[in-house]
Amino acid sequence: MKKNTQQKLKNIVDISSTLFLKLMLWILSFLPYRYRINFGSSFFSMFIAPLLGNSKRINHNFSIVMPNLTNQEKKRLIQSINKNIGRTIFELFSPDDFSNFASKAKITGPGFAKLKSANNLNKPVILVSGHYGNYDVVRAKLRHENIQVGALYKPMQNRYFNKLYLAKISKIGRPLFPRGRKGMSEMVNFLKKGNCIAVLFDQVMGRGEPLSFFGKTAYTATSVAKMAVKYDALLIPFFAERRANGLNFELHFDEPILHSEPEKMTQQLNDLLEGRIRTRMDQWLWTHKRWKIP
Repeated sequence: MKKNTQQKLKNIVDISSTLFLKLMLWILSFLPYRYRINFGSSFFSMFIAPLLGNSKRINHNFSIVMPNLTNQEKKRLIQSINKNIGRTIFELFSPDDFSNFASKAKITGPGFAKLKSANNLNKPVILVSGHYGNYDVVRAKLRHENIQVGALYKPMQNRYFNKLYLAKISKIGRPLFPRGRKGMSEMVNFLKKGNCIAVLFDQVMGRGEPLSFFGKTAYTATSVAKMAVKYDALLIPFFAERRANGLNFELHFDEPILHSEPEKMTQQLNDLLEGRIRTRMDQWLWTHKRWKIP
């Protein structure tokens, strides 16, 4: 009886919170896209980020790899980082407008030509990045270029919210596979057929290898590199960097990572991501416990 009551209460909370979000999104939809995203940026930074304890977590990471930052620099960066997170969230819930802006992203780097060539030959391609800028730009932009990109997504515990979330992010690009064994198997099968997938590699993994990131040990999953070698797929690093106006992007594709030992390949990915972050510190998701020892 108690368990049933708790489940009913959870359902009420889940439904209510999802309805509130839908109402909020509906109201915001009357705002021009630019103002909607700017509102999301400020709203998240001022109200949501403090509730999540973002400043504490970001400061903790700074103390590990950026100990010489002044308090003023930390304060400025924390605000910019939280604003980027807010923008990214509100972009995902404005998929039509976001896709329109993302489709106009300037493409740079030598890797794009290699991607197009492989796609024309039905050769599998793994696009890999970190939580930098808004990584979903790659799905929208490549859909505009008639290149289908598969990706994983994390299902939400609130099934009502998850339905809304999946509907929104599916508009940016398909197919999407739920994170987990079944979804991973489906994504691998999609890759093996000569398709393209996009994955992120920069969060701490309990079974990862102790590689270097910002000069410190960061346990990093080598599964992406192993997948590339196993299925003879091109492994192309990409970065979707937000431009100064906060709405437009530059999508950069690096040269494919040459197949070798998975640890060596993954260290190259760490080095490329670190180089990008050092040029635009505010673009990366510093809230994650990246240097946690499993």
